[in-house]
This record gives sequence, C-alpha cells and structure tokens, in this order.
Amino acid sequence: MASADEIPAWLKLHRRLVSLQDGVGATNAIVCDLSGSLLCYGLSRRAPSDPGAAVEALALRGTEADLERELSALSEMFDRVLRARPPGKDKPGAHFTVALADEEPFAYAQSFAGVYVLLLWFSGPFTPFPVAARIRSALPTIEALTVMLPPPEGPSRGAMSMRMR
Repeated sequence: MASADEIPAWLKLHRRLVSLQDGVGATNAIVCDLSGSLLCYGLSRRAPSDPGAAVEALALRGTEADLERELSALSEMFDRVLRARPPGKDKPGAHFTVALADEEPFAYAQSFAGVYVLLLWFSGPFTPFPVAARIRSALPTIEALTVMLPPPEGPSRGAMSMRMR
C-alpha cells in the first residue's frame, strides 16, 4: 500500500492544511474523523521560501516524527473539543463548530461532511472570527480532498466495485 505522501489527494490536502494554519497563525491543522482517526495533518516545519518536491518530502518525514510526539496531546485536545460541542450537536451527522479561544487547549474545530472534523490548535489565545472566515473559504477544498482519500484501513470487506456505464 502506498504511503500517505505518495497519494496525490493527501499531498494536496496536506499543502492546503499548511496554508490554512500558516494563514491563521495556528500551530497545526488536522483532519480526522469523529472517532479520532487522523486522516491528514499540516505541521509545517519548513521555511516558506523552500520550494520543491525534494524539500517537501524531507519536511514530511520530519513532521511525521513531530506528529508522533504530539499524538497524545492531540487525543486529549480532540476529546476536549468533542465535550465542548453545543447540546444536541453530539448526534451522528450533526454539524458543529467549537472555538476554545480563551482556554486551554486553544483550538478551533469545524465538522464537515457528517463524519469529519477540521481541527486547528494554537499556542495561546486567538481571535476566532478571522479563523472562521478563513475556514469558511477553505472548507470546500478541504472537504473535496478529504473524501478523495482512500480509507486508512484499505477497502472494506463490504466494498463493491461497479463499472460505469
């Protein structure tokens, strides 16, 4: 099976998340499903002036190690975001937005497509309104790329292949 950095939709989504997090001053941006399974992350650690696929591939290898160290903090943050959902927004398919702008963990979460969450976290307090505006414009692209990703565990046993007529 191909690694994530060999999947074109994943690479495009990664770049979009890096652009979004850098645009709002977030520490990281991720896309996960409601069960907490990580699908893609931003975690830009390279200088913006470093162009080229070779540099990006090096940055991706470095960020995977960084991400491993942050997974437990990410899990705690995600649990906190889910607990902060407004009443009634914990039902399957419910659309929600959570902004923890003045309390730790500093995070902004936006659900989409019924089962996915875009989560940005910050190193300190932030103003949620510019973040919401940036997310509103970025979310259609993020959603389109997310639904193009292959399932993390590969095709399910119930998956069926159909030919187009």
